[in-house]
Amino acid sequence: MTIHQTTGRFAILVGAAEHESKLRTLEEAAELVPDGATIGIGGLSMNAAPMAFVRTLARRRVKDLTVVAVVAGMPIEWLVAAGCVRRVVSGLVSLEGFGLAPRFRAAVQAGQVEIEEYSEHTLICRLQAAAHRLPFVPTKAGLGTDMIGLHPETTRLESDPATGEAYVACTPLPIDIGIVHATAADRRGNVRVEPKLVWMDAEVARASATTIVTVERIVPESTFVAEPARTTYPRFMVDVVAEAPWGAYPTSCFPSYGYDGDFFRSYVAAHTDPAEAQRYWTERIDGPDTHGAFLNANGGARTLLSIARRTA
Repeated sequence: MTIHQTTGRFAILVGAAEHESKLRTLEEAAELVPDGATIGIGGLSMNAAPMAFVRTLARRRVKDLTVVAVVAGMPIEWLVAAGCVRRVVSGLVSLEGFGLAPRFRAAVQAGQVEIEEYSEHTLICRLQAAAHRLPFVPTKAGLGTDMIGLHPETTRLESDPATGEAYVACTPLPIDIGIVHATAADRRGNVRVEPKLVWMDAEVARASATTIVTVERIVPESTFVAEPARTTYPRFMVDVVAEAPWGAYPTSCFPSYGYDGDFFRSYVAAHTDPAEAQRYWTERIDGPDTHGAFLNANGGARTLLSIARRTA
């Protein structure tokens, strides 16, 4: 084979990859997660969590997942309720002002789910170490606490040989599959978060061997070409894109919509009684066949209009 032939073949292969669509359905995206995987979930507490994907994954009943989430609540609740989780690695799991995460709390107390807890910053440092292929990332967070003793395999107390200054060395936390939610994407995997990325989602995406992004809408590639500076995740960071309008519900997706406080209140209230909690899970979360049916089971257009934010 001549150099010209080799170059031409390479160009054809690259050209095909460049134009291959990364669009998949929620169901196809969820099929990529095998039993025993370590998954990272984006969002921050009640904001911008990839809930449509999480619900689809929960309905698949995958098993023995390790779930990494810097600060989360409802995503872990649903995966625990579906029996998908073996271990949670997190800085905080709660429903914020609405209370504790009842399914997660009960599963941990019963010994059904393991919890590996860090401060938010030490967990972010572990993700950064994985993303940059470093042996560790240093931080002052955790100094003087019991955290280092709880996790001697992943956090170490060290000192700078030049200054003697102490720091915590946070070792890599690689993720098999990371899932984040965003505003828009094109078919080739360029992704935009509007108005800007404010959560820890970039660390999740960069630390993941495979990155899945759910988005509110699919837009033409020309919109990214016209304003490349507004691209949050370029296509080489993204493996799969799944369109999911209102895909963060019942959490928020600013500036488009806020979280549904009524959902959180009713969810917590239902879990004061085991029978009512199971009915709630079946009728309003796990039972609906599609994302659209799930939205309809929780008030449909009336609910969505009530949380939609009016923007100029």
